[in-house]
Amino acid sequence: MPSVTSTTFAEAKTGVFWDVEECPIPEDLDPESVYQNIRSALANKGYHGEVRIMAFGDRNQIPGYYESAGIEIFPKGDKHARLMEMIVRFLRWVVLENKRELSNLMVISRNGMEFASALASFKKTGHNIFLANPLHGPGFCECKYEFESCDLTTEIWVWETLAAGGDPLLKAKRDAVMSNKEEEDVNDSVSEE
Repeated sequence: MPSVTSTTFAEAKTGVFWDVEECPIPEDLDPESVYQNIRSALANKGYHGEVRIMAFGDRNQIPGYYESAGIEIFPKGDKHARLMEMIVRFLRWVVLENKRELSNLMVISRNGMEFASALASFKKTGHNIFLANPLHGPGFCECKYEFESCDLTTEIWVWETLAAGGDPLLKAKRDAVMSNKEEEDVNDSVSEE
């Protein structure tokens, strides 16, 4: 597994692929502060390369709202259109724009594991993978693939923490979050009966 201290990844470019419909900007922040906070959170973990943030969704945005912060916006509508556009942009990032150079890829989505198959392919070719999920999203390892996000990713953030520039979850916290989410799922299914 790539090390944060590896100069290859520490200075590598980071492509951030953000579903703004499922992970909206927290109320007390704006695009500029989110951009700066993501850069700061990455730098605090030892990643100092160029950061490019691409946002998917928000068809009703105010013109220039994201762009003025340096965030590219792809105003795709429904979930399927956003997922497809994100996958196209992953491929462009890995194959065309970075000419197969090693890079960091961050997916900010309600359930980033929807991209598990594509992300696993990128990881096998030496790319570093980060995920950020909202606090009240699905469990981190919920996916129909055999990959678990804890094995697939180098870092996992809670979206609201990342947006504020905070640290990723530690392994112990990941396990605790997973355990709590499993308990909530059991309690929810019992209360529905």
